Amino acid sequence: MSGIEDTLKLRAIGRGSLSSVLKVLVDIFWITACAALGFIWIITILSIITMLSGGMVENSILGKISLHADPFRLTSLALVGSILCIGVMSIASNLRGVFETLVEGDPFVPENAKRFKKIALILAFLELARIFVNPLIAFIINMLGVETQLETVGIAQRLMMTDFITWGAVLVLVVLSQVFDEGARLREDQKMTI
Repeated sequence: MSGIEDTLKLRAIGRGSLSSVLKVLVDIFWITACAALGFIWIITILSIITMLSGGMVENSILGKISLHADPFRLTSLALVGSILCIGVMSIASNLRGVFETLVEGDPFVPENAKRFKKIALILAFLELARIFVNPLIAFIINMLGVETQLETVGIAQRLMMTDFITWGAVLVLVVLSQVFDEGARLREDQKMTI
């Protein structure tokens, strides 16, 4: 029976472990976020060029491009999409560092505590951006007198739609950062006593 149990156990740390697989998935998320950021900016640049040329651009590669972009949608896509992609890239970079230490079998290093704190701050920033960026863009566009076809949700309504799961994850990451910080401290203490 113990042979079957050993076979079913999934190693979490070390080479060939679940951490190795998760590190690869994090790399894929990072690459996907980079590609999405590039795509967002290509669309944004094409939209700006098309809007400046009166709504129609002819190109030998793409042919005729006709666009009647709403300034709010374009600004929102560029800003919110960029914030989200850069946030995902930052989180993935920090997670990659954590998983590298797990694959090496040495998770309790001071850098991992710092990485978890950074991830918590990035998640908090992304949630605050979700609440405040679109209403701020709409306010600025309205102050400039530009007409938009989109009704936006105000800050008060967005606050009522707060994502408690994200805030819960932020708190868990803060606790994890303290656990890893304490683990690194205990590890250093143990090295000193040997």
